[in-house]
This record gives sequence, C-alpha cells and structure tokens, in this order.
Amino acid sequence: MATLALGSGMAKIIGLLSIQVLTRIYSPEDFGILSVFTAMLLILTPLMTLRYELAVPLPGRDGAAMTLMALSSALLVLMTLLIGVFLWLAGPSLLTLVSMEAITPYRGLLVLALFLTALYEILQIWAVRRRAYPIIARTQLQQSVVGAVAKIGLGVAGMMPLGLLLGHVIGAGAGMMAVIRAFHGDVRRFWRHVTLHRARTMLRHYRGFPIYRLPAQLLQIFSSQSPLLLTAVIYNSATTGQLGLALMTLALPMNLLGYTTSKAYYAEIASLGRKRPKEIREVTYSVIKRLLALSIAPALVLLALGEDLFALAFGAQWELAGQLASILAIYLLFQFIHAPASHLLSLFERQRLLLMLNVQRTALTIACFTAAHVLDLPIESVVLLYSITLSAHYLFSLLMSLRVIPR
Repeated sequence: MATLALGSGMAKIIGLLSIQVLTRIYSPEDFGILSVFTAMLLILTPLMTLRYELAVPLPGRDGAAMTLMALSSALLVLMTLLIGVFLWLAGPSLLTLVSMEAITPYRGLLVLALFLTALYEILQIWAVRRRAYPIIARTQLQQSVVGAVAKIGLGVAGMMPLGLLLGHVIGAGAGMMAVIRAFHGDVRRFWRHVTLHRARTMLRHYRGFPIYRLPAQLLQIFSSQSPLLLTAVIYNSATTGQLGLALMTLALPMNLLGYTTSKAYYAEIASLGRKRPKEIREVTYSVIKRLLALSIAPALVLLALGEDLFALAFGAQWELAGQLASILAIYLLFQFIHAPASHLLSLFERQRLLLMLNVQRTALTIACFTAAHVLDLPIESVVLLYSITLSAHYLFSLLMSLRVIPR
C-alpha cells in the first residue's frame, strides 16, 4: 500500500501542479468539455471487457488467470470495434440528445481513449495479481507526467480545447510498454494453458461479473459522473467546468489513498481466500482504521479553507470551484473508508448486493439533481444536498459490505 501510495502520490502532485498551469491556459468552458469527455470515458470503459479482468486475481492457478487475461483482451478488441461503429453512426444524434454535442467532433478520440484505458486496466490487474506494486507506481507516474506535459504544450500551441482531450489520451497510453515488458515472460510461460474450452469455462464460472458486476460498475461510474452530466444539462458549461475542477481536485487524495489502498487490499484478501474469514476481517478493520486516520486531515482542510485555497492556487475565477470542493469534502471521509471494503463483495461472490447498492446510489444522485431542477436551486445548494446524501450512502454500503464476511 505504501509503494502504491508513493507512486500515485507523486503522480497526483504532478497533476495538481499542472492544474495550476492549465487553469491559466484553458478557460472554464474548455474544462467543461474535458469533464464531459472524461465522464463518457469512465462510463463506457467497463463495457470494453465486461469486467472479466476483475476476476484475474481470484483463480488459484496462473493458467486460469492467463485465460481470463486472454478473454478480456479478445473482448476489448471486439467492443472497441462495436462502440467505434456505433459512435460514428449514431454519435452526433445521441450526444445532441443528452446535451453533449460539444464532444461530437472528438468521438474518434474517445474511442482511442477507451481502448488505451481498458488495455491498461487489463495489464494492471495482472500486476495486482503478481503484487508487482512498483511497476504500477512507476506507470502511474509516467502517465501523469506525460499527460501533464502534453496538455500544457498543446495548450501553449493554441490547440483549445483539443489540447486537454489529446493530452488525456496521450497520458492514458504512457507507461504501458513497461508493464508489457515486465510480464512478457509470464505470457510465454502460461499461454499454453489458454484454450477455447478453458475460456468457455471461465465465461461460465465468472458470469456474475458481466451479469452483476458490470451493471453495478456502470451505475457506480454513472452516479459518480452524473453530477457533471446533470450540471451540464441544468446549468451552463462554465458552471460545469467549476464543478469539474472541484471533483478533479477531490479525486487527488481519493486516488492517492483510497483507490491505491483498494488495489493492494484486493490482492491480499484474494491471496488469503474465502476460507480464512478471521484473517480477512482483521486485515479489513486494520485498513479501515488507517484510512480513517489519514483522511480526517485533508477533509477538514478542504472543508475549512477550500475556497481560499482554490483562489490562491488556480486564480480568482475559480473561487466557485473552491466553494463546491469545500462542500463536497463532507462525504470525502466516508468515501475513503468505504473504497477498499467494496472488494469483499467480489471475493465472496456477492455481486448482486453490489448491484443493489449502486442502484441505490444512482437513484439518490438523480433525486438530488431532480430536486435542483424542480426547485430551481443554485449549484451550491444542490451540491450540499448531494454531499450529505452520499455520506449516508457510503456509511450504509460499508456496513453492508462488512456483513458478508462469514462468522
């Protein structure tokens, strides 16, 4: 966890420093387009592999895990072709229907970003299985550096807002060759175990991932990105850009501690196996306590000084983003401690419960922004309502996840 946190921390610091430059090159409207682009990217990425790659750490034998890797790669190629054709033919009409016509000229770039992002997830999950955390840390750092340099360079060259989007895609593809080189020997060693019969067996055995985990992941991503999407529909692009910067900044500590811890935690409980619930419970409680201790300070700092910090770091035009970040810090604490515990549902094959929890989160998010539209609330009020509602949801989800550990 420390190795992942160090690599991710350096990457996020670079990202934070680059944002201070980018906000002085690009306008809030440009960041609004980037926010919608990344929201679409996050929503569509799980479709690329039907989430079969998440099962890679679970099999006891490396041959079965390599079969899942091959299966995920084949699905990636197939889904890239299908989604590419669909976006090319129906993209303009569909994006206009959901008020996202601003990214219509960049739908080809979106398909490329989908392929690169999903491919990195497949490669990274094998590194998680191998507990090769230094490789993950190095590639995350490479992606951050390359993406930041590309965005700044393209922005200085006057490519707006294309520079933000293209820089994001270039960053997504960085560092991938290092992972491929590191595990090339594993592919050669275990490729002989990959057969059509075993692939069909893996499809059946882990069918809970596309049936339950995929829609759960889609709902989770949609509910996390829907504030941006719904803000784009209800408010203007400048307000969307302000909220986008607030969410992007909040994602820095979350990615640094929450999600990096989740990867290491998933690898550890998968290696313990379902037959050792006592040890899994001890590891889980230990991780939750440490995350709680680490997350209190950043949450309080954002809550008390968010508006002033944003004005100082990004300029006076981003004061609204700081105010929104200060409000959103309310649920940051609960999101921190909930992140790793959700992997318990995968280990104990409770994907159906995960789906139900994400249905709940999606419904609550839509309800908050529906209330904003009906009552004509300002953006600050709807974000406050959303933050309090998400805090209650994360606490409830944490308790439900802990209950799946057998006594």
